[in-house]
Amino acid sequence: MKGFTLKVNDRIEVVVNEKPYKALIMDVEDDSMRINLPVYEGDYLMLHSGEKIEMNSYLDEGGCFNFYSTVISRGKEGSIIYYKVSLPFDIKKIQRRNFFRVSVLDTVEYKIITDIDEEDFDNIPYEEGTMVNLSGGGLKLKLKRDIKESDLLLINLRLSKIQAEIKCDIVRIENTADKEKLCGLRFIDITPAQSEKIIQELFEISRRQRTNL
Repeated sequence: MKGFTLKVNDRIEVVVNEKPYKALIMDVEDDSMRINLPVYEGDYLMLHSGEKIEMNSYLDEGGCFNFYSTVISRGKEGSIIYYKVSLPFDIKKIQRRNFFRVSVLDTVEYKIITDIDEEDFDNIPYEEGTMVNLSGGGLKLKLKRDIKESDLLLINLRLSKIQAEIKCDIVRIENTADKEKLCGLRFIDITPAQSEKIIQELFEISRRQRTNL
């Protein structure tokens, strides 16, 4: 992507369960790069070969990017533990505040649209899931049915400032104690105007939540 180049000593975040683990790029090669052991509030992140990870970077030039890499291996250089990961893919430029996330417990309608032509979307009935949190770039959705990371969803998002059907892909799936699925969703066809309205709503929700503390 234009304007996106990672260099040695660039700082990144590895995002797992909404937690931003800080890391540093140690080396960039033709087909891979190395990062040191990511850490969040003193806790170090353990990754596994073949695992797909989400990352954010905030470059000195002011560009903010969200992307993915695949873990290749773990190694050690002197006393420094590192991970070798693939070069970034699914790169998306995004405003920093799009990562501003608020806990929002609400019912949300969704439908799975994997391999479905857009003109046939209306023939698929909506199902209900529970939204756990929301940001300008995606949401976390709890649902009862089986689902795969390769699936695409259409979310019927209804807030006071916006009502829109938004396509989403799945960046991770977790199994819950009550045998449901907790899915991290990313908006993939949202317009800047829609994202701005969601962010405005989130700031209002956050203000109300702080007032009620």
